Amino acid sequence: MEKKKIISLTGYVTRILLMAFIGVFILLAAALFLFQLMIQSSMIAPANAGETAARGEIERLKQMNKFPDDLQPSYYDFVYFDQKNQVVASSLSGDKLKQEIDKYTPDNDTYSTGAYVQFDDGSRCLLSWKYTAQFTNETLRRILPSAELIFIIGTGLALVLFFLLYTRRVSQKLREKLVLVEAASQQITAQNLEEPITTSAGILEFNETLQSMEDMREALKFSLLQQWETQQQRKQEIAALTHDIKTPLTVVNGNAELLLEDELEQEQRNLVQAIYHSGNKAKQYVGALQQLSNFEVVNEEKEPLSIDHLIHELNESLAPIAQSKGINLDYHSNQDLQQIVGSTYMLTRALISIGENAIRFTHSGTVNIQVTQTKNETHFIFEDHGPGFSKEALQHAKEMFWQQDKSRTPDSNYGIGLAIAEKAAQLHHGRLVLENTDDGGRVVLVVKNSTKTQ
Repeated sequence: MEKKKIISLTGYVTRILLMAFIGVFILLAAALFLFQLMIQSSMIAPANAGETAARGEIERLKQMNKFPDDLQPSYYDFVYFDQKNQVVASSLSGDKLKQEIDKYTPDNDTYSTGAYVQFDDGSRCLLSWKYTAQFTNETLRRILPSAELIFIIGTGLALVLFFLLYTRRVSQKLREKLVLVEAASQQITAQNLEEPITTSAGILEFNETLQSMEDMREALKFSLLQQWETQQQRKQEIAALTHDIKTPLTVVNGNAELLLEDELEQEQRNLVQAIYHSGNKAKQYVGALQQLSNFEVVNEEKEPLSIDHLIHELNESLAPIAQSKGINLDYHSNQDLQQIVGSTYMLTRALISIGENAIRFTHSGTVNIQVTQTKNETHFIFEDHGPGFSKEALQHAKEMFWQQDKSRTPDSNYGIGLAIAEKAAQLHHGRLVLENTDDGGRVVLVVKNSTKTQ
């Protein structure tokens, strides 16, 4: 493939101006050639045609020594005066005639564009002309301005049209090069760091800018990759640490449970019970932290998922919880739901977390679970029959470890369920919506139907 020639911005602008100058020169040369061609083909009379015709007529009048009846001027004008200086005949009339008489006085007969012919009877004739090219066709000469004016106007319009078209062409060329810079900026903004940035725009300064952006992309990619690896390592360490903490807590709780089986004084029993309950509470916190760590560490590839499979997995987890509280689970879905592309673990964990919240906040009755699908999105809708979300909860419930207000704060709730669902929605290019109904709360998990596999 032939390597694209690189030019500096100064050279590029110089070339643009040079091409514009050449274009104007060619256009003017073509106009002059056309004008000369029209003169040679007798469509236009040359600028001195009026003087030539007038001079010939002057010689004829001098020889005749009288004003002829057959005088038919072409490219020139005449005014014939009698002995009393009265106008007898003229090719002009009105203001033009008056201006002509005022311009050429008989006291001076040496005019560059006019001359008097004196006759023996005392009358005289003024013949005048203009140095302008004129149409040879009398009709055109009568209805149109002079050929020179038409030529100037036509050439001016042609030049304006040329500059408009040339400017548009140059703008398109520059826009094509600027698009590369804009595309590179948008690529970095969108964090698309895998695809290299095109660094060949044909202009040295543009290439240098694109190369700088390519270097920025590489550096940003390396930095984010290091940051991600560090975060993953830290999350794995936290997950391992929470797992290890469970062992001594189990030992503490087990020993406290054994001590409670012995005969103890009341003060000793109270202390041991405090140790036992605190140990249980610590195990619950560690369990919640381990659940969160496992969710963040998992790096599962996305794959086509059946909605029926997700609902089945959801029901397997929620049915025992709902049964223990005497709550019904009512499932509704559209017919012929299409598969979606996603992570089985993340979506299942998110749906279970939302379902557990709905069951937890429903005092009695039914939890409605509905799945709807549009062309681009799938909606998992959970509606409970409880106190609903408070105004503060609607703003903060999706934040990690946020404790909801007392109306929706049951025991062992650590504020991670909806936060996990929010993360799952974001990983599937969707969103999590919290709202209230007339009977309770509603949570909607929205995911894109087609998200590319990682």
